[in-house]
Amino acid sequence: MILANQWGTDRQLELELKSVLDEGRSLSSVSHILIEAFESTDKSKRQTAMRFLQLHPEWSLWKKDFEAWLQYEPRWPWQLILSWLTPNRLLLSLGEKELLLQTLEKQKVIHILSHFPDWSVVYPQVTELRTQARIGVQKKILEIRDLLFEELRTWKSQRLSEQEMKVLKRLTLKFPNDPDIQSEQEKFSQNQAVEKLGSRLREKRTQKVRSLHFKEEFVQVSEEWEQQLLNHIDRKPEDAYDLTIACCFMEDWVTALKLVNKAHSSAQSDWLELEILLKLQRYVDVLQALQIVEVKWADESETFFATAYVRAQALFGLGQKEKALEVLESLLASRPLYRQGVELLFIWRGSPT
Repeated sequence: MILANQWGTDRQLELELKSVLDEGRSLSSVSHILIEAFESTDKSKRQTAMRFLQLHPEWSLWKKDFEAWLQYEPRWPWQLILSWLTPNRLLLSLGEKELLLQTLEKQKVIHILSHFPDWSVVYPQVTELRTQARIGVQKKILEIRDLLFEELRTWKSQRLSEQEMKVLKRLTLKFPNDPDIQSEQEKFSQNQAVEKLGSRLREKRTQKVRSLHFKEEFVQVSEEWEQQLLNHIDRKPEDAYDLTIACCFMEDWVTALKLVNKAHSSAQSDWLELEILLKLQRYVDVLQALQIVEVKWADESETFFATAYVRAQALFGLGQKEKALEVLESLLASRPLYRQGVELLFIWRGSPT
């Protein structure tokens, strides 16, 4: 009997088993060969022995040899053994059933029965074992989710958006329907939009070129269009945030401030309002708004660092450069990887007092 190689079997063992059968020897005479294969660390040998037993499944043919083997101390590939015994499970005597169960318990692998629901007719505890296994899997999944969320919070607090995006992709792949993950993905997208806007503002602050002065009609939407936007938001307030972003890209900060004040209360809208106030150079208003934001979003890990960053800019705008530098340096002492703070500190140290 030559077993198909597609099963990952051992060629030498196959030939040995074949010679026994060709010589007409009893199956009992190869039991020691099969047992050695089962005890082997070679997966192909175990698979070959398993395939052989599947072709000769009757427990009664192997009972004399294998029953004694089950009383040994070594640990065996129970997945293979139970798979082989499954068709014969109803033929086992009470003593054989007890021996098998005792061996599983002795080797502390009783949980493996949870993978064989057909054995519940022999061992009623299989049903409970399957329930425990299912709970264990669910617990492990939640642990993985919690670990990934912890990693996500770490990257988020350090404002390392590339690493944050990678963790979000892993979370979305593993838990595509999780509402918390979908919410985090939405927040990330919104923060990216705000970050892009902030980047543009920082670039403009560092440009040392003569500003071009356009007529107000070119940098602000018309009063009629502004009123239409406000009317639209009265009807659909959920659009306020997106329209505010649009006005920011148009650099119409006055209209943007009116729109963001009508947006639903959220961390994103509050931070965007602070950015707009900075652009409008309303630094006193910024400092007042920060007092509210610090209390309102105190539970967010990023709040402390973000408010310090904004406060430093407002103080600098009010001419309090030394105090602004002190706030920013204190921030960077706690979070040296705060890239925006590093960039801003570099710019300020190069500016006249």
